[in-house]
Amino acid sequence: MITRLLEEAATVVGSGFDFVGKNDEFSFYKKTIEENKRFLMVCESDELKSVGYYNNTIQDVVPSAIKDDPAFERNSDLIILFKIDNLGDFKNHEQRIISIEEDPYFFKKYVLYYSEEELRLVENKKLSDLEKIILDRSLFKDYKSNPNYSSLYSFSARFYIKIPFLQVPVSEEEMPSVEVMMREHLLESNLDEFYNRLSKVISDNDGDHAEILKGFENE
Repeated sequence: MITRLLEEAATVVGSGFDFVGKNDEFSFYKKTIEENKRFLMVCESDELKSVGYYNNTIQDVVPSAIKDDPAFERNSDLIILFKIDNLGDFKNHEQRIISIEEDPYFFKKYVLYYSEEELRLVENKKLSDLEKIILDRSLFKDYKSNPNYSSLYSFSARFYIKIPFLQVPVSEEEMPSVEVMMREHLLESNLDEFYNRLSKVISDNDGDHAEILKGFENE
């Protein structure tokens, strides 16, 4: 299910990736539009392995159509689709996820984790459905009231944050409302110090919607 959504996101016109091939563990895509070469590897797993495993294994199994390209090592992303029982279990995997995502070698790495309940909720959903969910103010407020509760919004927000070639679907006139929503929630909860940190995230990322959402989630 999540693989299907990711494949849709990778191959839509705005992303421009073409499927190259797969083995039992990894799927491979490449993008060559307007000389802008980029390569994508996707791994779906119920268990996170060491960062060295991913680095070494991909070097061995990547198709020659990708590996032989000089741009492979500097323009490649690995997305690991990682299923956990529920979002409350995230803390048990946090350090492993950080060690993978912060590893600087070979290619950039992202761990898109999701719960069993989120997997059920996104059944039959398309990328266009996730875009609408992201823009739904009521769903956003529900999510912020309980971020550890599996919901369509929790998955959709994480999907857009973790997929590096996707842009958060927020128009210029809608973007201020996102900041307003954040401020309302924080002030209602008397979280003044938290609001000040969040304001700095927004200022430092100057219009980069994905980074703003990511900073908010991290806070």
